Formats: sequence, structure tokens, C-alpha cells
Amino acid sequence: MNEHHQFEEEIALYGLGVLDGADKAELEGHLSACSACRDKLAASRGTLALLALAAPAVKPSPIVRERILEAFKARGGGPLESAPPAPERRGLRMAAWAPVWAAVGFLLVAAATWLAVDNRRLSRRLSDLELAHSQLEAASRELEAVNARARAALEVLTAPQTVQVDLSPAAVHPEPHGKVFYNPGKGLLFYATHLRSLPPGRTYELWLIPAQGAPVDAGIFNTDSIGNGQVILPPLPSGLTAKVFAVTIEPRGGVPAPTGPKVLIGSVS
Repeated sequence: MNEHHQFEEEIALYGLGVLDGADKAELEGHLSACSACRDKLAASRGTLALLALAAPAVKPSPIVRERILEAFKARGGGPLESAPPAPERRGLRMAAWAPVWAAVGFLLVAAATWLAVDNRRLSRRLSDLELAHSQLEAASRELEAVNARARAALEVLTAPQTVQVDLSPAAVHPEPHGKVFYNPGKGLLFYATHLRSLPPGRTYELWLIPAQGAPVDAGIFNTDSIGNGQVILPPLPSGLTAKVFAVTIEPRGGVPAPTGPKVLIGSVS
């Protein structure tokens, strides 16, 4: 029954009549569909029965038999002429102790099987506790990361060197609006409002245009149902001096350099 080795210990306890609860219900359900495990249970019960009844019948030797008969004949008379030889007495004593050893063996088998199953239950409990501990550690790490990100965003908003830039529509319609908080040493926060939703395959992309050099990708974003969008602490080269910020419409996933129409633009004053 190698393919069902997980039930071997339960089968032994079931044969002893000490398996209960969910383990008993699970095993009985398995036994109803598995002839190999039913054969294993029958063999286990047979072994336990042999252990319980393992007091072997000892046939006395002809000499011992004769001595016993003489002892019965002499009942009420004088003592027997002689006691059985020492080897025969040892054989009788061993036969008398056989039921005791059989009972001891039965108890040892039952105790060993019970301890094995109890150990497996404890192992399952330990595995459950280890899983719960791992999940708590993961949740703690995630909370620490969220707190660290919030502290970093607050530092950008409150640092003396942070500049605030209002972005207005590049076209005539002034409804969409964007706001950038940028600190060359700490990072960038961007919020937009009233931007229209884009069709599938398109995305908004924020650009930092430095005083010198090519525009730098500052992150892509999409808007919610009322046109709000944001970019929080995108990865940027440290120490860039920003001249202009702009938002363009680009293919999904963004591009390394702006190609689409500008919908918001603002200069650093």
C-alpha cells in the first residue's frame, strides 16, 4: 500500500478501536473505496489477534507427562518420588510466562502506534503554526513598506526645497488640471484631476524635462471614473534640475521619449 502510506498509522489505530473524530471518518471513507487498504486492515487485525492470543500450547515431553500422571495418582498419598529435571521445569515456567509476554507485546505495539499518530498530529499542528507565523511576518513587512512609503511622501511634501508646479491644459480647454511636488533629493509626487479616460492600449505618461538634456520618463498612469490620476515617488535620477513637467498620451506601457500629444504642461518657476 505504498500509494496510501499516509493511512498506515490510522489503520493500525482503527484495528485497535482507538481511532476517533475526523481521522476515523476520513479513514472509513477511504476504506469504502480502497480494497488494498481493507486488506491492510484485515492483516493488522489478524496480527493484533495473534499477539493477544500468543500463549502457545506447550506439549510436555513423555517424561514430564509421566511425572504429572504420577503426581495425580499420588494425590493424598506421599510426595512424588522425584521432581522433574531442571530443563523440563524451565520449559514449564516459560510456558506459564508466555501469556504475560504476549500481553506486553500487544501493549507495546498499541503504544508505539498511538505515539506515531500523535506525533504526526503534533507535526501538522506545528506546520499550521509555522504557516501562520510566516503570514504574520509577511503582513508585518508589507505594513512596514507602506509606512516607509508614506513617510517618504510626507518628507517630499514638507521639505523646504520642494517646489510646487501647477500644470494647465496644453489646449484651450482648461478643465483638466495637474499638480507636481518635486524635490531633487527626495522625489516627486504628481496628482491630476478631470482627465478623460483613454481607450484600451493608451496611457498617460508624465515627463520631467530637465534644464539640460532629454526628457526623463517620470511614470505612467491611468485615471479613475472621475478623471483622477497620480504618480507617487517614481524612480528618477537624483539631483535633476527640472525646467518643465508635461503629460502626454502614449501607447500602453509607456515609451522612452515623448511621442504623443501633450495634455498638461507646466514650467518650474
